[in-house]
Amino acid sequence: MLWDSDRSDTLKFLTFSASPVGERLGLLLSDNQVLDLTASGGEGLASFLDLVEAGPGALRRAKDLEAHALAGDPWVASLVCPLSELSWCAPIPRPRKNVYCVGLNYRSHVEQNARALGAAFELPTVPLFFSKPVTAVIGPGAAINCDRRLTAKLDYEVELAIVIGKRGTWIPIEQAMDYVFGYTLGNDVSARDLQFRTSQFLIGKGLDTFCPLGPVVVDRDSIPDPAAIMLELYVNGELRQRESSGHMLFSVPEIISELSKGITLEPGDVILTGTPDGCGYQMLPPRFLQPGDLVECRAESIGVLGNPVAAPSGTATQFMEEVERARWRL
Repeated sequence: MLWDSDRSDTLKFLTFSASPVGERLGLLLSDNQVLDLTASGGEGLASFLDLVEAGPGALRRAKDLEAHALAGDPWVASLVCPLSELSWCAPIPRPRKNVYCVGLNYRSHVEQNARALGAAFELPTVPLFFSKPVTAVIGPGAAINCDRRLTAKLDYEVELAIVIGKRGTWIPIEQAMDYVFGYTLGNDVSARDLQFRTSQFLIGKGLDTFCPLGPVVVDRDSIPDPAAIMLELYVNGELRQRESSGHMLFSVPEIISELSKGITLEPGDVILTGTPDGCGYQMLPPRFLQPGDLVECRAESIGVLGNPVAAPSGTATQFMEEVERARWRL
């Protein structure tokens, strides 16, 4: 199940594709149906970024269309199609800026990180920020690349993601929630061997496909307390991570306020908020992702973000050819 279908009062936006029209903005209804907001022609409903940038008026238009759909309005009913006939995309298929990320934001993760790396246990006093390129973003069902030419230690991290709703800088903590449009799930996929070979995270966490997002963005009013979300991650059906977002060392308002000090946050910006313990490199012995694995990030209020792990097309053959060439050079 991709969402909690019993919560009809929850607004869940998705981006989907349907031949031949391409990517569309949709609203997930409670009966396995999708309302095609783009096809309505409404102002601010052409795409998810269009929706966020248009402000409260576009959100009201989306709510109004949902009400008409649920009431059986004939014209709006023509905009509804079965979810099974559509292809999922990331809610924001290509953000306009790098995806912001917070590291070491759960005590449990800091503790296990210190043990796994043989480092001293020390809680951060300010958020640790890094970013992922927009080319790392993929949607539900898309494959995470396991490229053996680059990494033998592919890992996962389930995270709550914030979607910014309006422009701001130097945002006070007490006003930070006013800048949130909503929330989604993210998987901070990491190549640990690349990540830990330098002090910079970009390469180890920024490769193509290393930022699955989705399946939907839930609007802020539908999740009044972002500190009450239970995050889970499964690999091939085995629970690997489970912890409440309420255990974050730095809360959603604190993250937004700190990041906005000198950096302008804009509508559609995405911020991953950190992961709890249970990563593959923290297990005894370590257990890394392999081609054929299925990784699922789950949160009852948001849904399930599932992605298979696969070797990029042609890389297995290329890898063996490189090994053979290297053998002849010895």
